[in-house]
Amino acid sequence: MTRLFLLVFFISSGGLFFSQLKFDTLSHRRLKTTISPAILVGYHYAGDAKDNTETFRASQMHIIELVFGRVIDYGGNHGATKVYYAGSDFIINNRYGFFMAPKIGVSSSAGISMGAEMQFQTNFQKVIPRIMPYLGFGGGNGKLTVGYNFRLLKAENFPINTLQVGLTMPIKRFKEKS
Repeated sequence: MTRLFLLVFFISSGGLFFSQLKFDTLSHRRLKTTISPAILVGYHYAGDAKDNTETFRASQMHIIELVFGRVIDYGGNHGATKVYYAGSDFIINNRYGFFMAPKIGVSSSAGISMGAEMQFQTNFQKVIPRIMPYLGFGGGNGKLTVGYNFRLLKAENFPINTLQVGLTMPIKRFKEKS
């Protein structure tokens, strides 16, 4: 038993020694920040959307997202990404038909993605502002998120999606700046 303990100790000590080499992930030479404009597209599904009575279930919502964003990648082996974006959601609902939601937002990702966006849902007669925080997994090449819309006005007749699951990916990245 003592020999096994010594063997495990020496193996783990060797791992600690070799982890401090000069090409470690914290080395300043490997970190590179790039900024690139991008077009992002996504699909979101919201089940059981409710109207302002909170008792009537309007139907499910299918949402196509098209946004233009500024993607900032912080380099290294375990890098992070920050995205500022503006665009629109195109929403199809069985009961209410088609409406859209111009929006602005920010997202931060390092394996775990979190962000928030401000939406202005409209059917071209009324505009209803909403805020949606979200949490998920992903990075600079896409994210899978779960979000919840919070209404900012009491009286509204648009459906509010209680839970939204979505996938967003960049389809085109333009020239990078360092």
